[in-house]
Amino acid sequence: MLLAQGIGQTAFGCTPEVQEPEVQEQNGQEQNGQAQNGPQAAQAKLEPARGATLIRVPLPLTADADERILASLESVAMRSDANQRPVIILEFVPASVPSGSLSPDAQGGLDKLGESKSIGQGTSFEKALSVSRWLSGPKGNRVKSVGYIASNLRGHAVLIALACEELVMLPDSEIGKSGIDEAQVEPTLEQAYLDIAARRGMFPASAIRSMLDPSQSLVQLDLEGGGVEFTTLPDLESKPREQGAWRERQLVPANQMASFSGQELRQRRWISSVVNQRELLPVALKLTGPIQEKPLFTLPRKPVYLKLSGVLHRRMVNRTLRAIDDAVNNQKADLVLIQLDSPGGNLDDSIRLAYRLAEIPSDKAEVVVFVSKHARGDAALIAMAADAIYMAPDAVLGTGGEASIDAAAIEKRKDNFLELARLKSRTPGDLVGLVRPDAIVNDFLAADGRRMRTVPTWIIDDPQQPLWAKGQTVDYSKGIETDRAIAMGLASDRANDLDSVAKIFGVGELPMEKQTSRIDQAIEWLASQRWLAYVCFLVGLVCLSAELSTPGVGVPGLIALVCFLIFFWMNMFQGTIEWLEILLIVAGIGCLLTEIFLLPGFGIFGVAGLVMLAAGLLLAGQSFTIPTNRYQLEKVVQGLGQMGLGVIVLLGALVVFHKQLAKLPMVRWFALEQPLGDKFVVAMDRLEEDRQMLKGRYGTTMTRCNPHGKAILGDVVVDVVSKVGWIDEDMPIEVVDIKDNQVLVRRRRI
Repeated sequence: MLLAQGIGQTAFGCTPEVQEPEVQEQNGQEQNGQAQNGPQAAQAKLEPARGATLIRVPLPLTADADERILASLESVAMRSDANQRPVIILEFVPASVPSGSLSPDAQGGLDKLGESKSIGQGTSFEKALSVSRWLSGPKGNRVKSVGYIASNLRGHAVLIALACEELVMLPDSEIGKSGIDEAQVEPTLEQAYLDIAARRGMFPASAIRSMLDPSQSLVQLDLEGGGVEFTTLPDLESKPREQGAWRERQLVPANQMASFSGQELRQRRWISSVVNQRELLPVALKLTGPIQEKPLFTLPRKPVYLKLSGVLHRRMVNRTLRAIDDAVNNQKADLVLIQLDSPGGNLDDSIRLAYRLAEIPSDKAEVVVFVSKHARGDAALIAMAADAIYMAPDAVLGTGGEASIDAAAIEKRKDNFLELARLKSRTPGDLVGLVRPDAIVNDFLAADGRRMRTVPTWIIDDPQQPLWAKGQTVDYSKGIETDRAIAMGLASDRANDLDSVAKIFGVGELPMEKQTSRIDQAIEWLASQRWLAYVCFLVGLVCLSAELSTPGVGVPGLIALVCFLIFFWMNMFQGTIEWLEILLIVAGIGCLLTEIFLLPGFGIFGVAGLVMLAAGLLLAGQSFTIPTNRYQLEKVVQGLGQMGLGVIVLLGALVVFHKQLAKLPMVRWFALEQPLGDKFVVAMDRLEEDRQMLKGRYGTTMTRCNPHGKAILGDVVVDVVSKVGWIDEDMPIEVVDIKDNQVLVRRRRI
């Protein structure tokens, strides 16, 4: 027996359309030959995948189990259209088995089924009848109902199986003894069974009576002219016949209720097929899409609405996890509606969130994801962890996202991908291909008709007698658009918005988005404004320059500190800044300050400083270093644009408000402009003629002239302006000119 890592665990993966078991091998060879034509041929014939919805019927039916089953049936039936009826598989399981667990045969190996493994006894007739009437009535005709029996089915649960359009059983499982809970079978009860069975036409009326009443043993009549007829022992006794008209065989011993094995029913063609293991259900039903479980919930539903947009940083994932736990555990929400539009962000964080969604017990809450635009990169894992995916008409699953994910990263987390695939009955290849679009993923076709998309190196096959045949390569490079996602069985259907999705699940009005406090919302909005981060950084840079040019002033330095703190906080909040960005920014500022204050001019330090500063600012706004996909290239261009916008906003503010800014006392500290109200300036304005006398005089600077400053000319303190370059304090100067009430000076050579 061959093993396939991940494949053996995903019982309900995609399977090809197959014929009856006797022609499966030939059909598999034909499809395998067609697979060599390449992905173009497959995409040219793209048709919607025909999947199925699995509803577990917990037996015996007690409490409100019938109401929850009917609510789930109604929810699926609402999705039916004129072209294709939804397929519903009713799996009969013991009520003690959690709805999220596998049935006994799926655990590997089939034991001989005896009465110890019988289920259904104790089921209320009224509850079974309500479900059966729905299945066999007009509402049930909107779906194709299939009953799957893996244990011995007893009691009135048999009535639900009889109401299904088809039955699939394990060869050794049995169905019968439906009257085991009745001391005496009432005529009305028997008639209900006969009416339900007659609507489906699988079992003859005599077999139905024999399963209900031990006094009506089933008899097979082999007619003389050929053919078979079934009747009960009481009917046979009153049936007139001619000599040799038939040969009779009593199939059920006297005073025993009938019970038929799956193999026996298949031989009589009373059921559609038998399967040796649960994994072969899609093959038997000729499904081309996955089988997805539909949990049982009563109406009205208790929904919670979450929205995931933008980069999925750790803080957002943690907040979402807390919101889900609170909604499911405390508020008892049974429907988690998630609107997703994200480029991803961090593979480990996305896996963490996907695991939490996948591990929500299916009998506790149902997870539905609506992809409104994109679920790129690792964000696709969140969608794939849902019980159902709906997509906007122009939405896309997969393609490169915020995080750069290589083959080594996928291989390192191989067990995580296989476990997620198992938990949600997905194929591992889809998860890998959506996260890493250039990954090599192939279709694999098994000899028994099963089909799987997975990574070739993840297959463990028997070299002597291989079970899996490698087919065509699946292309994920451009993402999976809505129509193709539906055809591949990844998405359930398309939808225009989340409101229409909510209505499918019985929610008339979408609830308010579950959010944190308004303060947290405001902080998150503020942290997402990238242009504001760049403006804060540029303002901080200007203030830092002013502080260093006039030591001891303090106010520009305080403003610079606040601006830099805001900048780094915004980037740390988004989870996009690390030591590389910090070092680049600090080194860039250091080079620029060196160029300005130590090595005047514009040389190598200035160029290097600008390059490092620009690179640090750009990397601070993204989680990747070197772009490796189209999205990341677009993100780099967007970052450059936002950086340029920040510069423009700052320059524009300076131009528009330069007059108002000039009146502020703090502006004097930035450029040390001449204070208009200074008493020395006023005195020199009154004595213009005295200014002319200063021309040619020598003196010493009191402060740094950059270009304005103060100097001592003789015994008088005068406001001066450096004509060439900046002049440090305590330097000898001479007055070269008096122009427009300004005393122009230059450094005197001694």
